Amino acid sequence: MSDRRILNSWKEIATYLGRGVRTVQRWEAQLGLPIHRPAGKDHSAVLAFSLELDQWLDSRPVRYPTAWNRSLPADGQSIQVEALLMRAEAMLQRIETLLARADETQQRLSAALEEVAARERVDQGAQARRLEAGAA
Repeated sequence: MSDRRILNSWKEIATYLGRGVRTVQRWEAQLGLPIHRPAGKDHSAVLAFSLELDQWLDSRPVRYPTAWNRSLPADGQSIQVEALLMRAEAMLQRIETLLARADETQQRLSAALEEVAARERVDQGAQARRLEAGAA
């Protein structure tokens, strides 16, 4: 993802990653998930950058439960295909989230543009009345 979002709470970070808050907190403590604490204290407010989270996820090795390893053929292609499918599913979830955000942003932008246009009409009407009053 090329845009850099700032996530301002554990809940936002967990939602972005598609996990629970406790899981994300455990990832920070045990696996080095890139979380920033502006106050610099262990239990202070947190924030994270989406770009850093994406880079961290991409750097993590893909592991499979041992039950999967026994049920899959020994060839590496099956494992690679499964890994690709899992990544594709994660990417689809991110795309759905981005599309929902884009729709929401478009609705807000349309409402703002309508408000600006309405204000301009009011301003133009007031200006026309002033010109008429000055000409009379």
